Amino acid sequence: MRSIAICAGAGIALVASCGLAVAQGHGRGGGAVHAPGGGGIRAPGGGGAVRSAPSGMSRGEFHAPRAHRAERAPRMERNYRSETRRAQSRTLDRSRQQARRDLRQGNEARRAGREELNRKAAERGRGRDETANMSQRVSERHNEMQTARTQLSSENKERLHKAFDFDRARLHNVNFDHRVGHRIPRRIHLFPISTAVFAFFPYYRDYSYFVVDDDICIVDPRTYVVVDVIDHGYWSGPGRQQVAGLHLSAREITVVRDSIPADFPDAGLRLRLALGAEIPQGADLHEFAPLVLDRVPQLQGYRFLVTGDQIVIVQRGDRSIALVIDRA
Repeated sequence: MRSIAICAGAGIALVASCGLAVAQGHGRGGGAVHAPGGGGIRAPGGGGAVRSAPSGMSRGEFHAPRAHRAERAPRMERNYRSETRRAQSRTLDRSRQQARRDLRQGNEARRAGREELNRKAAERGRGRDETANMSQRVSERHNEMQTARTQLSSENKERLHKAFDFDRARLHNVNFDHRVGHRIPRRIHLFPISTAVFAFFPYYRDYSYFVVDDDICIVDPRTYVVVDVIDHGYWSGPGRQQVAGLHLSAREITVVRDSIPADFPDAGLRLRLALGAEIPQGADLHEFAPLVLDRVPQLQGYRFLVTGDQIVIVQRGDRSIALVIDRA
């Protein structure tokens, strides 16, 4: 019994000492810590109570210190400026690339334009050369025909005259130039030359003809260029009208053209400008400039006049037409 009482007393003393220790710890001011449930407890060692979370902040939310937030704002602004500069740089690069493309396309267009102009100029040059060469060939061929016709006997002249059908081949109301060296319209119907002519005058082989008034125009059917004209006076006269007295190359013809200004006085002649035709005495003839005679010496002994769009070169002695040149 006594033993039980001693044990009970010891237990009560132990409980009382524990309670006293706890009470002393609270009395020393340990800092209160708010548990997750919202109740505050004091931290061991006693400190001031920790304030509860501000209103509006959810439980468990963490806020960085104000010093950290102050450093973050300038960094974001720097990043924004850097991104803006990069965007501006990309835009500038695209603009420069587009400007280079536009410049390249413009250069290519100008180069293509220059090439086209050069091509057209070359074609015009070739066309002028071809025209000049053709004119020279026709002139040479014409001179051969003229010379050969003057050498025909009276019998062959008559045979040549009968070989052409004047009534069937004659054209009326002719409104195109049918002189030697000119190209006639392809709508003109050409007639073949009788093969009987070729036996004594082979120069007309492969050519055709048509008639204007009483003049026979010999034409190359491939090009429709007039290569010879037999004037009506050839059959009855001595043939002087058809004698070719002068032959100039394309270069020499150019020299003559260039030596006569555009405003040179017009003689105003209204006559047929056929080779061998005589220029009336009242028409003034002009001498060629010394420079022209130096470059084209065969013009010595010739004079010239201008009528309409033609330069007429005339024998000084008998005033007969030796050559007719178009001014253009």
